[in-house]
Amino acid sequence: MDHYMRRFRRGTRITTGPPSPAVDRLAIRAELTADPESGQPRIKGKVIHQLSDWGERLMKELPPDQIIHRSRPANLASSRLQMNEMTRRVTKMRENYQNLLQFSVPTSISEELLSIKRDATLSRIKFDPDWISHYMTEHKDSSVAPGIKWAGLPDPHKDTSFWLDFMDQVKAGLEQALSGETHFDTPLNIGARMRADQAVEPGMTEYDLEITRTRIVTFTCALSAVFAFMPEKKEFYRDMFEGCLDVFDISENVMFPPVHGGEVYLAAAEGLKDNESNVIVLGDDCNIYHKGEQLAYDGANWETQVGTILGAPFHGTKTRFGGFSHVPSGVFDTTLDDTIATLWVYGKFLDNTGNIEIPNVFEREKKDEDVNFMLGLRYMDDPTRPRLQGLKLVRDTATSTEILPRGRLLELQNKYDDEQSLRWYLGYHGETIDGESILDLLSPIDGNDWKSGTVDQVIAGNSGN
Repeated sequence: MDHYMRRFRRGTRITTGPPSPAVDRLAIRAELTADPESGQPRIKGKVIHQLSDWGERLMKELPPDQIIHRSRPANLASSRLQMNEMTRRVTKMRENYQNLLQFSVPTSISEELLSIKRDATLSRIKFDPDWISHYMTEHKDSSVAPGIKWAGLPDPHKDTSFWLDFMDQVKAGLEQALSGETHFDTPLNIGARMRADQAVEPGMTEYDLEITRTRIVTFTCALSAVFAFMPEKKEFYRDMFEGCLDVFDISENVMFPPVHGGEVYLAAAEGLKDNESNVIVLGDDCNIYHKGEQLAYDGANWETQVGTILGAPFHGTKTRFGGFSHVPSGVFDTTLDDTIATLWVYGKFLDNTGNIEIPNVFEREKKDEDVNFMLGLRYMDDPTRPRLQGLKLVRDTATSTEILPRGRLLELQNKYDDEQSLRWYLGYHGETIDGESILDLLSPIDGNDWKSGTVDQVIAGNSGN
């Protein structure tokens, strides 16, 4: 923990994100300061938005709860605020540790799951230059290691020796990490992701900002490059998902986006409209549909508590600080292990009545239930035509960050074209550019092509760069 804290203290840079299609241009200023009572660092600033025609229309057309809940008026991040995030995670874990132990997976079951995970992973590592090229294109702006982008690596069709050596090193690292005998106790590379501490208010274009935490991104090449050598990624997820259902003796109709892809959006609609009973899980999200009602659960402090829930056999791919094992946010099994823990808690401790809630472990998200929110969409207006939830005035992508000049105003312009903006606008009304339900756009997405957290960009037509 001291290693990470030293790095956080050195950082003074503040980053932000560019406008969404709702905003033609924005002006933002911010500075690092400290809370006068606790002394904890925080960012204070101000943002002024000049709404686009699309943003003006949505402000007038959308109901307030669609604008406000899960909205984003600005994005600000600093490594200095990651100290607050890390301290919060560890403090909450210490407070809840003894309580959490009663919800943890027994060692014998954890070892059985690790065996399934090891076989599913190692059996699918292979050299496939076409797949590597595809992976490099998809991740061209992402880092393999600090200072090295995927786009800067050699062509796998021409330099096979480099890639075969790379693959062998990744596989050797996996064999050790999945052995169940060691703990991945080497400090990981650190990045930051913005979080929205405030909400968009109908009609408002100016916001005084006060940000207290910044998301921690942790990654290492040994565990982050695995999928570059796994062309059968969906089959890997399927092996693990079905193995968990069997080991946990879960017989309900449960769906997982990396396996079932966009079908999960159609399943949510059927759960609400046709009273179809099903469960959709992804990471710390668990949405239960029963008799036309939705129960939305969220794993509390999941990035820290999952290491304890899954137990020592899974520690080989976890990072350790503050006395606990944490799930790194940028490695191959982040989504997988978070989901395994969710399936365990669901299968062992929940039912479909909604009468069970586990404080500080698995909690109901009542605001999500109020609008029937599921993975970026709200269904309450018409389950057959779900729509985007939460008006985003700015984007939050790792490849589109901007550094704020110290003491000066930063102005940013919208980079969406007219068609992308129209598609995005229509998404808030549940329609595609062809007048169809966005279910027709999302439901055919294959599990291999699933990308968590980007539904608004899929609807817009591309990444919006």
